[in-house]
Amino acid sequence: MKQAIGVGVIGMGWMGEVHSRAYNQIKDRFFDADFRPRLVICADNVEARARQAKERFGFEECASDWRAVIDHPEVEVVDVTAPNGMHLEVNRAAAAAGKHIMCEKPVGRFPSETIASYDAVRGKNLKTFVGYNYRWAPLVQYAKELIESGELGTLTHYHGRFLNGYAGDPNGFLSWRFEEGQGLGTLGDLMSHVIDMAHMLAGPIAKVTSNRETFIKERPIPRPGVGTHYDVATGDEAKGPVTNEDYVSALVRFSNGVQGILES
Repeated sequence: MKQAIGVGVIGMGWMGEVHSRAYNQIKDRFFDADFRPRLVICADNVEARARQAKERFGFEECASDWRAVIDHPEVEVVDVTAPNGMHLEVNRAAAAAGKHIMCEKPVGRFPSETIASYDAVRGKNLKTFVGYNYRWAPLVQYAKELIESGELGTLTHYHGRFLNGYAGDPNGFLSWRFEEGQGLGTLGDLMSHVIDMAHMLAGPIAKVTSNRETFIKERPIPRPGVGTHYDVATGDEAKGPVTNEDYVSALVRFSNGVQGILES
């Protein structure tokens, strides 16, 4: 009999949907695995979105308060896909409750919050994971093998980039990703993927000089619970200021002497 692992997801926006869909695919794509995820409860502060996610993905329960996920006795794994500004508080609560944690990146709004999340689980018998999914792509794993085997020779330079166009339309909604109160913008959202892969393929970074810019200074203000950062306004919505960067570039020098250019 396959082991059932109780999962609770916090935040049922775009990424919460992606994770929930992935849990359901495990039963098909990894049929031979000796476990199955059990979708116990999902939570979102927009109640209608939580109810829709329950029906759409097959959660047994839903809630509008994220603490219901932490407190549920049958939840073993807490999946954190809430806005970045909530990550530290949720991680601390999950760790205190003895739950395993899957947290989307960035773990904290700033490095200090990421370290605080680490401190919350240190010394506890808990499994933790961060959503740097690109490192697991077969092509990336193969590139890692080529580098480590020496087949490519001595690595001299590394160019990492993550150029995503979802924010290119000035009428894209002013979602939390564009608000400074939620932490670093493109640096945390996209460049962190680039940095993670650079660490994996080329090694630790010793020196860095960086530049950032905000090209679109204001965006339409969305109604709560309506749309995601991929959606575009169609009416005469009021606009608010963008307080996060939407472009980052960096020149880096790795500890092993490799030269690098990173961009997102």
